[in-house]
Amino acid sequence: MIAHVIIDRATRALDKTFAYLVPSSFEATIDVGSCVLVSFAHKKSLAFVVQVEDDEAFFQKASLDFDKTKLKELEEVFEYQAFSPEAASIAFWMAEYYGAYLSETIKLFFAPGSKLKLEKSEDGSYRLITPDFLRKEVQWLVLNHDAAPELPLAKNASRQRQILAALKEGPIKSSELAQEIPGAHQAIRALKKKGLVLAYQQREVRELAQSSLSSAVMQKRKASELTEGQKESLSSIRSMLHSKEAGVILMDGVTGSGKTEVYLQAIEEVLAQGGSACVLIPEISLTAQTVGRFRGRFGNQVAVLHSKLSAGERYDQWCLAQSGKARVVVGPRSALFASLNNLALIIIDEEHETSYKQSSGVRYHAREVAEKIAEVKGIPLVLASATPSIESLYYAIQGKHAQ
Repeated sequence: MIAHVIIDRATRALDKTFAYLVPSSFEATIDVGSCVLVSFAHKKSLAFVVQVEDDEAFFQKASLDFDKTKLKELEEVFEYQAFSPEAASIAFWMAEYYGAYLSETIKLFFAPGSKLKLEKSEDGSYRLITPDFLRKEVQWLVLNHDAAPELPLAKNASRQRQILAALKEGPIKSSELAQEIPGAHQAIRALKKKGLVLAYQQREVRELAQSSLSSAVMQKRKASELTEGQKESLSSIRSMLHSKEAGVILMDGVTGSGKTEVYLQAIEEVLAQGGSACVLIPEISLTAQTVGRFRGRFGNQVAVLHSKLSAGERYDQWCLAQSGKARVVVGPRSALFASLNNLALIIIDEEHETSYKQSSGVRYHAREVAEKIAEVKGIPLVLASATPSIESLYYAIQGKHAQ
C-alpha cells in the first residue's frame, strides 16, 4: 500500500503530498487521518495521512522513469486519528481556494487544543503528544467486596468507618468524600493500603459555566405552533432533507419572525432520522438565552463551542460531538469544523454577519466553507437573516439557492 502524507511543516516548498510505502505490519491500522512518523530530508517528522491506495494503482499512474526504489517506508503509525476522510477533502479545497498551506487547513479539523508533536524517548523511539492532556480524570472509590469483611479497624479510625459506611451506598468520588469528611484523604490512603477500598480513574466532562447556560432558559420546551411563513420555510428544508441531495436554502425573515423555531423543528426531524446538525451563530449573538433555547429543546444532545470556554471545556464539548453523545453543535464559525457523526444539516444564523470571515491564520469565510461541506456530504445548508448578504440574494435570484 501507498500512503500520501502531509509533512507537518508550513512552508511553500512542502505544500503538497508525499508518497510513502506502508509496511505490511501497519496496513490493518493505517487510514486517512492517521498520524505517522516519517523520515524526511534526513529528519524524523510528523506527518498526516490524507490518502491511502494500492501500490499497483499508484505505480500505474507514475511516470515511466519513476524509480520505485526511492520510495521510503513509514516508520510508525500512531494510534490516534486526527481527522476524517471528508475533512481531508475539505482541507484540500480550502488550501486551493484560499491560497493557504495544506498543513494549516487540515489543522482546522483537529480537536481544540491539539498541538500534535513528536517526543523522543531515551531509547530513541518516538511518541505522539496528543490533546489527551486536556481530559479531566477523576478518582472514584468503591468497596472491595473481595476483602475480609471482618478486618478490624483501630478504635480511633472514625473517619475510615465513615468512609466505609458511605461507600456501602455505591461508588463515590474521592473529592466529594473530602468535602464531607475532614481529613478524608489520609483515611482513604489507609483503607486502600488495607485493601478495603479500591480506586479507579474515570473521565469527567466539565460542566459549562452558568455564564454560558442560564437555568432560566434551560427548561424543557415543546415546539410552538408555526405561522404559514414558518411552515413554508420548514417544508422547503424537509423536502431537501428527504431528497438526500445538497442544496442551499435562503431564509429571509425579520428579527422576531420565528426563524429559530424553524431551526429547532428542522433539527428535531434530523435527529429523528439519526442525523446530526451544526448551527452557526455570530459570536455576539451567542448568549445564554440563545444556547438555552437549543438545550431547552434537545437537552444534553447539544454541544457548545465558543472562545469564552476554557481549553478543557472546548475539548470536552468537541469530544461529545465526536463520540455521538452530542448530535447538535452550536457555536461561531469555528464550530463548523466540529467532528459530528452523520452530519445532515447546517444552519447559519444571521448569515450576513462579517464575523463569519476569519481574518487571521487561515483566512476563510464560514458561509463558503459550509456550502462546500454541504456539497461534499450531500446535505442542505440553511442561510438565514433579516438582511441577507448581497451574494446570497444574488444566488437566490439566479435560482442557485432555494428561497
